[in-house]
Amino acid sequence: MNDTPSSATEKSAATRRTQILEAAAVVFAEKGYQRATMKEIAGRAGIAPGTIYLYFGNKREILSAIVNETETPIVAALLEMGGLGDRDAMVEMIEKGLDITEAQLPFNRTLFSEVWVDDSILEESIAERIKQIHQLLEKYIAACIAAGVFRLVDPALVAQMVMGMFGSLIVQAIRGIAPLPSPEKRRALAEAMVDLLLDGIRAR
Repeated sequence: MNDTPSSATEKSAATRRTQILEAAAVVFAEKGYQRATMKEIAGRAGIAPGTIYLYFGNKREILSAIVNETETPIVAALLEMGGLGDRDAMVEMIEKGLDITEAQLPFNRTLFSEVWVDDSILEESIAERIKQIHQLLEKYIAACIAAGVFRLVDPALVAQMVMGMFGSLIVQAIRGIAPLPSPEKRRALAEAMVDLLLDGIRAR
């Protein structure tokens, strides 16, 4: 079935919007958020300088959109997480998180480089994103405890530990000093992480 004129227009606008965000991520990475200009972003996107303002009013709106682009898939994946305490589901969740990180690496590099120099970006964007992910993990862990799948632990503390473990897998790639693990390596890392979370390291 062919797209209607309105749906075709919406798709074209969404494509252009993504094009601008991808160009902005490159410009921010090269020059830094503070020194980048809307004109440079438009040039990298291959559009007229005035066209960019049809989609974003300023650089902060672009940065906020980049935050949403990186946050939404992770949150959606957490919301879809099923099988309370199911090992395979947890491994798949971690693998999916690594896949999402790879797909959004330029955006993540932009965000995490700017939070070190701009506290307002940290407070307005990253802190809220981390809080939401932490709350979803905490809710999942609490549900597993209530169902008798996990022993009684502090859900908030375990959620913080999970986020720290996952962060250690991606921090070097986001910093640009090492690539993300290969798909094969991701599976092994995800399984090892889940084993540590569920079984610990002490011999039984």
